[in-house]
Amino acid sequence: MAPEPRPLDQREPIGIAAWTAAAVGLGTALFLAASMAGLYLLYRPEMGAVAPPRAARFPEPRIQSDPTGDLLDLQAEQRRQAQGYAWVDRERGLARIPVARAVESLAARGQAAYDPLQAPEPGLPLPVRSLAARRAEAGR
Repeated sequence: MAPEPRPLDQREPIGIAAWTAAAVGLGTALFLAASMAGLYLLYRPEMGAVAPPRAARFPEPRIQSDPTGDLLDLQAEQRRQAQGYAWVDRERGLARIPVARAVESLAARGQAAYDPLQAPEPGLPLPVRSLAARRAEAGR
């Protein structure tokens, strides 16, 4: 029986053939030379330099006639909405209140500030419940 070859004996040779490296280099040089010759023929220098047309001065866009005034108006409207009372949906009873008043209201509720505002109807599942809550409900 012949001895089994060792893994070190099955490696690829470290060196490469010099003629392979020379052929790849020569092929690359020929490709670059052909590309440059093609570009030279395509863009002939004897055509002369063609001056591009002069750039015309475009008028400024008339999107905002007074950007500073528009910004001040927007900030005033946002301030009015954040500091004033208004109906969001009168039919459903939703109103907008000032931010400071909303913070006071939440702080006054203390620990119960993030409890549901209305108790869910009995028998209806809650929209989001963790697996632990469902298992506790089922008595597992």
